[in-house]
Amino acid sequence: MTVRFYDVGQALAVLVELPDGRHVLVDTGDEPHRPGCGEACAAANAHLLSSLRADLHGAPIDLLWLTHPHSDHIGGAPSVLEAFPVRQYVDDGRGASRGEVRRARRAAEEHGVPVHVVQPGDTAVPLASSGDVRLAAIVPAAWPASCGRDPNECSIGLRIDDCASSVLLVGDAEHEEEALLDPGGPVTLLQVPHHGSETSTSPAFLSKTKPKYAVLSAGKPGDGMNRDYCHPRAIVVKRLSHVLGGATSRALESFDGDRCDRATAEDWVSVPSSERLWATERDGDVVLTTTGDGVFRRVGGE
Repeated sequence: MTVRFYDVGQALAVLVELPDGRHVLVDTGDEPHRPGCGEACAAANAHLLSSLRADLHGAPIDLLWLTHPHSDHIGGAPSVLEAFPVRQYVDDGRGASRGEVRRARRAAEEHGVPVHVVQPGDTAVPLASSGDVRLAAIVPAAWPASCGRDPNECSIGLRIDDCASSVLLVGDAEHEEEALLDPGGPVTLLQVPHHGSETSTSPAFLSKTKPKYAVLSAGKPGDGMNRDYCHPRAIVVKRLSHVLGGATSRALESFDGDRCDRATAEDWVSVPSSERLWATERDGDVVLTTTGDGVFRRVGGE
């Protein structure tokens, strides 16, 4: 199994290649012309599309899984659906009035892609498990109260197991939803929720998931939409590094100020981070592979 975290700035896009050659794309980065983002979003979308062309080698995207209706996760869906054959489309069924949701669903319908909703009580994954590979939706039994005002708290997670290796992708789930999630046991590789925000990756969630490796997808300090969000937060990088263990010889630029809208250069600090924690802002595309032995190895890079 190969997991590719693309460097799409302050957004998320992850391509999982299953051992049998099928492909799952979780989230699609931001829309290329998002207001306020400038050239950063256009460049990130172009990078995503060119990377998918190279990595899919003409194969279809068997499952497009959109964790929640925020632009930095669903905004690139129309361009992906236009450029590649997609066999199944999944979202959380929420935010129908949002422009990015309307555009994504319209693109799916125009290209004849079946649309499925995953939500509490309806957790079927429209891609069959095969052999030692199992796919499972990770959603709470009921949405937290905060889901009504914060789409992050309605993120639909996806867990993929390959023998002794597993990956958990949870979008932007925050503390309330994290507390309700049953991750299905410890996980080998964790997509760090909500780009390393302090509203996610609680100690309790890490205690449940017990990750061995983690990847954090966020923009560079002051670049594109990360001017408004200041991800990742220093406290989360420290917390993750403590849980992951290993050497801390590489630093990660992290926000340690009180308010992002008043950020200064001094609010960004270099935090020693675990060698088992990768971040797209520092490492670019992060490609990890496993033979199902419970170990993930980076392909290329340091």
